[in-house]
Amino acid sequence: MIDAKKIEKYKNLLLDAPGVTKAEYTKSIQSSVTTSWGVAWNADYIARDIIQNFRDANKSEIESIKIETKNDQIVVSAKNTFDLRKLLFLGSNKAGDDETIGEFGEGFKAAQISMIKMGINETISTSGDQGVIITVGPEVVEDMRPLVYHFFKINKQNQTLFIVNTYNKDLKKAFDFGLNHFWYEKNSLISDLLHEYNDISIYKSTKPREGFLFYRGILRAKISHIPVVINISKKYVKIENKIKSDRDRNSFNSTLTNNFLSIWAGSGFYYHGMKNNPAIKYILEKSRSFWKSGHPLLNALASRAYHLREDKSILKMFGKKYYAESNYYHSRSINWNDWYDTKTQTWIIRKNKEFEKKGRIKLPAYFVRFGVVSSLELFVKNKENLEKRLKTKKTGSLNPKQKKAVNYAMDCIKKVSPAFSSLYKNLKDEEGIFALTIKTVESKDILGELKDGRDYDDKTIYLNKDLFKSHFGKFFSVLTHEMSHIFGGDGKREFSDILTHLLEQAVQKNSVLSKYSKQWERGYRI
Repeated sequence: MIDAKKIEKYKNLLLDAPGVTKAEYTKSIQSSVTTSWGVAWNADYIARDIIQNFRDANKSEIESIKIETKNDQIVVSAKNTFDLRKLLFLGSNKAGDDETIGEFGEGFKAAQISMIKMGINETISTSGDQGVIITVGPEVVEDMRPLVYHFFKINKQNQTLFIVNTYNKDLKKAFDFGLNHFWYEKNSLISDLLHEYNDISIYKSTKPREGFLFYRGILRAKISHIPVVINISKKYVKIENKIKSDRDRNSFNSTLTNNFLSIWAGSGFYYHGMKNNPAIKYILEKSRSFWKSGHPLLNALASRAYHLREDKSILKMFGKKYYAESNYYHSRSINWNDWYDTKTQTWIIRKNKEFEKKGRIKLPAYFVRFGVVSSLELFVKNKENLEKRLKTKKTGSLNPKQKKAVNYAMDCIKKVSPAFSSLYKNLKDEEGIFALTIKTVESKDILGELKDGRDYDDKTIYLNKDLFKSHFGKFFSVLTHEMSHIFGGDGKREFSDILTHLLEQAVQKNSVLSKYSKQWERGYRI
């Protein structure tokens, strides 16, 4: 039995509503929805869902929805009427309707429970000749208090109203944001169109320090510090599956936001249309103060930044004031083993220090996709240039005398360590596993570049021409050292192990080396 005083109170609340002159109590219904429900939406989610119901009922006249916040009251109104009895039941007739957003019919109830947890106990709704006051009833089971719907018959209205009496600043602010929660032509958050492709559009934001992400007509997340509005209007499976299972409407956490940005960057631009794109230039320019610290939007854009390395306008934007951190995953052409090679890492460290001395600012590694130089990229480029130089007169094949000297040393290697020698195809009999190519280098400078830049698994050994003038001990040690590099760089365990083996064998067979050394001076030293 409902207390008569409370009914009178609720009646007066209705009579205070705009346009209501008559209210006759009809019934009170206790809902199965209780305060024990784990939902606890924030002010933004509450406002969005309440306004969403008005939006879904006024699709063609969204601008007819009016939202007013006074000192102690929030009023939402719209032209079209709605059967308020539907607010009582779970389930929805929106399922399968791409024009509406709600599917479970739980949003309104969740908003009511969330407001009750904020201390707001009585909400007012009117539509047509119906009025309803929703309150929280007495405890029916421990820690369970149900929603109670108090229905009234009122003088017929040609509108629908939702009224909340509250001083809650956060809730009023969320309702003031109003229709900006939804994508429509005159949304005040949207300024000039920057780019549009594949049902994905990019606009300037009217907020100088804030951007927004819209998915299928609803605001899902904000972009801190970058004033850009991104709208994805069609469905994507990896987002849709999450939303369908999320009854709290709290769908766009950081993971899903990153998924959204990945879709935007991957599908929102034509493959060859990123170069000279005004949206990309705008985003980079507006995010300038966050280049150093990085930003998820820039990271997503860089992951799909095709052809931006050649965009002169972007390259000019960065100039020579910056360098990008070196990272294997953002490299153009370096394999995993070479990335971890001691020589590679040493070169990168040295180059980074040079950048720092020149006052260059370090940016996240993905900025190489925008054309920002990195030590790793320079390392790769230097290797490429070196390879080009090696195809010129700076290197050459062995002449007959040099070939004779090498074969002589290979014979010695075979006697010192048959196991090591068997790994290589001998220049004379072409037996073995690894086919070596031996070339000569004219200068120590080129040889130094080779040591800094070449891959060791290319099966090519470069010897300085002057080495052939050396005594046998030096020639033998240099040749075996370079042959051992097939197994890795100077810091690799495999390389060290093979050299240790050769040294052990050479000590044990010192007489062999002595014999070959004497003969070297008689007929092989050039």
